[in-house]
Amino acid sequence: AELTNTTCSLVPQVLKSCTEFIEKHGIVDGIYRLSGIASNIQKLRHEFDSEQIPDLTKDIYIQDIHCVGSLCKLYFRELPNPLLTYQLYEKFS
Repeated sequence: AELTNTTCSLVPQVLKSCTEFIEKHGIVDGIYRLSGIASNIQKLRHEFDSEQIPDLTKDIYIQDIHCVGSLCKLYFRELPNPLLTYQLYEKFS
């Protein structure tokens, strides 16, 4: 398959969608500190995993906005290598 500018992005869709949603609706205390409801996080994750772009304006996500922030945190936690790679650790100590 040929990659084009519309199909190739440096920012994964899950992060792009979640951060745009949080910027628009996430002006609440502890958006990244508080966890969302586990079942909502898993449902949202499943929708992204099945190559869909979920409708984050559904009541389930608006009412539990912390599940969107929790999915972002989960994405970073499950990366095979840390965002700030092991080679950079020396520079931070």
